Amino acid sequence: MIKINLVKTSLIAVLLFIMAACTQAENTLSQAKRDLPFPVLFPEEMLEDWDIEETVYEDRLLVTTFHNNEEGRVELIQDQNIQGLDLEELRNYVLSNRSFTDQVLESNKVIEVEDFVGEMAFFMEPTPTVQYTFVQKKDLFSEVNGSVPYYQVIGTDISQEELKRFISTLEAST
Repeated sequence: MIKINLVKTSLIAVLLFIMAACTQAENTLSQAKRDLPFPVLFPEEMLEDWDIEETVYEDRLLVTTFHNNEEGRVELIQDQNIQGLDLEELRNYVLSNRSFTDQVLESNKVIEVEDFVGEMAFFMEPTPTVQYTFVQKKDLFSEVNGSVPYYQVIGTDISQEELKRFISTLEAST
């Protein structure tokens, strides 16, 4: 009887911890949506086996970390100071109506994923990593608050296809 009560108590404690972590992440995300001068991205629906690990918002930088059951991680970074994209190249790419599925994807290739376009990069050391720095396609043709918001996702120990599935769930706040 005592063992069963300990198990129940442990399960309740874990559930309360998870609920508190979710509430904190929701509060942090709500604060960022109110404060940031650009739309905040967040998964419309979480992919199966993925959970929020942590959300940090400080000095106009929003980082949300997700993990899956297989040790994979994704960091979603939202910050006006992200650099490295050539917006003119992205505009030309979108206007050319090229399909990213027709391309052989190499390191640092421009690709589209749903409503986004950006540059995909691959790193093998110290851990296999896929990085996608991107913008919303519509923002390329109508700047928001004088500049185009940049976003970045960094996937560690996940495939390029898994990262694309994650990106396809992202929805901009209104």
